[in-house]
Amino acid sequence: MKKLPPWFINPGEGGDVIIGSMARIVRNLEGHAYPGWSTEEGRKAVAAELLPRILSLPGNKTAAFCAEMSELNYIQRRMLLERKLISQCMAARQSGCHIVINGKQDTTFMVNEEEHLVMHLFSEEQGHKALIQRGKKICNTLGKELKFATSNTGDQLTSLPTETGSGIQLYTVMQLPALLMANMMPQVTRGLEKLLLNIAPLYSNLGDDAANLFVIYTAPIAQGGEDEIAEHLLDVVQSIARREHEVRARLANNAETMAMLPDAVSRAYGLLRYSYRLEHCECLNALSMIRLGLVAGYITPVFCEAAQYISILATYYLATAPYHMLHEDPGSSETAQEMARAGICKQIISDIDLHIELFDQLSDLIIQHE
Repeated sequence: MKKLPPWFINPGEGGDVIIGSMARIVRNLEGHAYPGWSTEEGRKAVAAELLPRILSLPGNKTAAFCAEMSELNYIQRRMLLERKLISQCMAARQSGCHIVINGKQDTTFMVNEEEHLVMHLFSEEQGHKALIQRGKKICNTLGKELKFATSNTGDQLTSLPTETGSGIQLYTVMQLPALLMANMMPQVTRGLEKLLLNIAPLYSNLGDDAANLFVIYTAPIAQGGEDEIAEHLLDVVQSIARREHEVRARLANNAETMAMLPDAVSRAYGLLRYSYRLEHCECLNALSMIRLGLVAGYITPVFCEAAQYISILATYYLATAPYHMLHEDPGSSETAQEMARAGICKQIISDIDLHIELFDQLSDLIIQHE
């Protein structure tokens, strides 16, 4: 818990729009009931087969974190959810269900989630091919000692018959503030549906637009179609990223909308600087706008380059999360957390300079236009 996941805090090659990528890979063992239908003894038998082999993988022998879910308290489970390291389903599991997180925190192994083995692999890169190759290499290594359940055609069998195939699903996290401001997200959603892709808020529990972060994801992929779907997803994601940049430029260059982006950034700056209590959602939204301000040049960090400060800023997404704060101060109330969050944000603001003169020039331009 003391180390932050590097994929979460590094901006990656996608910079300010494409935040990172994830692959979900599932496998089931022959001769065992699926976790949803199994007994505690059955789950323990699956764990006895899987855990020793997972822990013997390179990178897991010494540095990995391993625990049975029954050993983790409620706060620890929620922290893992806030880091996106485990699924909602796994957070509710108990005896016979285990997690293994490698030392780099870029791979999570979940034993007896919805399937016997679920792997989440993370990267700050745009594409998924490296993740797919890494996941297949792990599966091939495990498959030398284990018998995974497959159909006569070689498809991986899963607890949901409609999801049989490669056992792979791909996700990309994107930050899309301009498309939200321009009310273009319904258009994006419809376009993705036509391309057989889906979109959902990254923080679905906080609302549809919390932190302007969204997940673009595929359906479970058919056997042999992984690389083609990975290329398709990358093309679509890069197209959305270009569209996001185009809309930012259009908003900034149109006389009627040129104040929208700097207004959102300066409001966020004021909120973080002067508020005494901050809810988690409004804090995330304000941090997102500060990030946009760094990219757009409205804000300059005091002691480093903008790209470096974006990485620093990303750490506060977790530092201000409710259960991370509760972990630091177990007795804190909701009000105390809101006040502590505001204090953290004042520190964030003290490390950056808002370009007031730029906003003054912008105001003059708007007055002239009117």
